[in-house]
Amino acid sequence: MRRPHVRIGALALSLMTLPSVVCLATTATSAAAVAPSATSAYQPLAVPLRLADTRTTGSLQTGGVLVVPVMGDLPLPPPASMIAVVLNVTVVGPTAIGYWTLYPHDTTLPTASNLNVDASGAFFGNNLALANMVTVPVGPSGAVDVYSSAGGNVVVDMLGYYMPVAAAEAGRFVPLPVPSRMVDTRITATPLIESDLRTYAVAGAADASAVVLNVTTIGNGPGYWTAFPAGSAQPSTSNVNTVFRGQVASNQVIVPVDSAGQFSVFSSSGGNLVIDVIGSFTGATATTSTDGLFVPLTTPTRFLDSRSAALNPLGGTQRLLPGWNLEVGVASNAAIGRSDISAVALNLTVDDTLEAGYISVTPAGSNNPAIKQRDTSSMNVSWAGQTLATQVIVPVSARGFDVFAQNPTHAIADISGFYLGTPVAAPFGIPQNVDPTPAMCAGFMATAILSAGRGATGANVAAIQQRLLDFGFWNEGADGSYGWSTQQAVMAYQKWNGLTPNGTVNAATAHSLNWPNCRATASVTNSGDLFEVDKGRQLGFFVRNGQMLLVINVSTGGGYFYEADNQITGAKVTGTAITDVGTFRVYRVVDQPIYKGTLGTLYRPRFVVRGIAVHGAPNVPGYAASHGCIRVSNPAMDMIWALNLLPMGGKVVIHE
Repeated sequence: MRRPHVRIGALALSLMTLPSVVCLATTATSAAAVAPSATSAYQPLAVPLRLADTRTTGSLQTGGVLVVPVMGDLPLPPPASMIAVVLNVTVVGPTAIGYWTLYPHDTTLPTASNLNVDASGAFFGNNLALANMVTVPVGPSGAVDVYSSAGGNVVVDMLGYYMPVAAAEAGRFVPLPVPSRMVDTRITATPLIESDLRTYAVAGAADASAVVLNVTTIGNGPGYWTAFPAGSAQPSTSNVNTVFRGQVASNQVIVPVDSAGQFSVFSSSGGNLVIDVIGSFTGATATTSTDGLFVPLTTPTRFLDSRSAALNPLGGTQRLLPGWNLEVGVASNAAIGRSDISAVALNLTVDDTLEAGYISVTPAGSNNPAIKQRDTSSMNVSWAGQTLATQVIVPVSARGFDVFAQNPTHAIADISGFYLGTPVAAPFGIPQNVDPTPAMCAGFMATAILSAGRGATGANVAAIQQRLLDFGFWNEGADGSYGWSTQQAVMAYQKWNGLTPNGTVNAATAHSLNWPNCRATASVTNSGDLFEVDKGRQLGFFVRNGQMLLVINVSTGGGYFYEADNQITGAKVTGTAITDVGTFRVYRVVDQPIYKGTLGTLYRPRFVVRGIAVHGAPNVPGYAASHGCIRVSNPAMDMIWALNLLPMGGKVVIHE
């Protein structure tokens, strides 16, 4: 993120410590004791005002709270001028895994969050820059608190505020019936280049004071994007930040517009830009009305949490699956308790995502439920397992708002306030969700599997190991240590699913493990016991009573010509590295860890045909590489001996 000049002025910033609170813990309480009634109109600042930058004043410690005044002496708005403030908050690295919550200084820390740093985000260290627009109610103290569960640095910029009024001309929110895409440089224009500046006009916003946009960027590299009124000087602040090339990052923006409804966007690094229009705020020429006035809740209130049965419209702890919707009622919630609502301001958080993708928040009933995609997005997830938050100002129907997920995720929504007016129409019925998991197969992972490789340890590795066992791929158990048997099981799984068999859980393998899958099946139909060697796939299948028991990685004859010394007689040996095909019986077993064979040593071999044995080896690659024997890993060979899976006389079927 661009590091501009510090603009703190006469602000008094203070730090204090609160007890640690698990922000994303489930809760059965969603309603405030008394529904609010104070109304307000939005007043945009001509230029964003920097309120805090802890990079210069000292970072927050674990459980620290930064008290940020938002009213007072210049350059702040005067005392008693607001009942809510709109801030752009950026967490900058280095920072640890944790969450950040903004709330009125006069209240206690709520069960809510505004920004979240997960393990992947913390990995970026000094390069991390994670932004979110936040609407915070403001009490008599004229300050808001910024709580950090794990500590770190934060930058706070004021974009505008809601001033108390009974009715108003300017500052009333006018939502579109549904969000509308106005810019997509991937389709209709060339991408922005480094230090590029472009100006856009919002249709129908010529008399508006500001517009509400969802800005999505696909950056060419680390950099920042800034939206500001056309014709004005570029401010020294940012709205969206990317930390690596190709990252899809988004943030909602309230930006003032000129008399023609125009605003400009600056990009430091360049890339593609997507802009969705949510609505606009009226200007001074509008008629006086209460429609569109903002009513803040006393404190951010949780309306949705799919991890909690009490706050999950899907029931239980069911997450959103690909192409799924859920609807969240608004007017019926005691925290609001009225039906004359046109839109709400909420903070949407996704947790334990299984795949990169987008989430779209729209009025309930505004989309055809048969179409499992959206034309606009509210949030973009960059990696599996990401916890991400974004502000969403969204129109509502009488049924509330709808959350659509492109890929599996949990969703949490904390509402900070609502706008008066008439709910938008809901021409479509309630969507029906269908689980795509095939019958008798394992469904989506409950917790996202992330990338891992040899030597990794922890809960993610244990989840990988158990998932492989569920699909029939043998490993030594879910002990959380990525060792030899896990590497071989991953390689076997990759072969079965047509992935590059490198034994490492990369992004493609993690995706496959997270998605529904069925147990592997042997090709040979048989009512008894056998060991099947599939040379085409380079896999071995143990079948018991006609049912596939487990799968292991194998490496058979590589098909090459060889010339070597006989390890027993010393004579020259030549041949072609081919594993015979056919149906055979185990004719000899030797329980020796170093059995001396013609072409080398074998680990605990069990012979099948013509000197060809199933045996352990120190190297079992993802391709056919042996002289003709059937190589398996030493741990797999130990398992075969322990379970006597290749007994004397046991049936072995080898095929191409």
